[in-house]
Amino acid sequence: MLLKYWGPVVLYALAIVYLSSQSNPAQQLQLPSFIFNINDKFLHACEYGVLGILLYRAFKYTTPTAGNMGLAIICVIAFGISDEIHQWFVPQRQADIWDLVADTFGAAFLILGWVLITEKGRKRLTILK
Repeated sequence: MLLKYWGPVVLYALAIVYLSSQSNPAQQLQLPSFIFNINDKFLHACEYGVLGILLYRAFKYTTPTAGNMGLAIICVIAFGISDEIHQWFVPQRQADIWDLVADTFGAAFLILGWVLITEKGRKRLTILK
């Protein structure tokens, strides 16, 4: 059960670390050209929003506590801080507090959206049955 929920968290976090260790990940990974036109902060919000959802799911199904959303956001913030510190040491990269703000906002917004869509939606479906 742990691997089912924590495995995706670990793999996704490793992917973030790998991308952060690249001097110019969009060019080095030969990503589609439209990626270059997307706002950096929006990409951060999406990237860390997905991490937040994965963390929320992992906490929800593996820990008997009621603060799963808060725990997920705290973990995203801690991971975002470590990522920005890591980027200080990567050539042609820099740490940016606004990246951390975007990471946090993206995680909070997408986790909340996930909870509202999946959990509230399930409750509505069971009422209709």
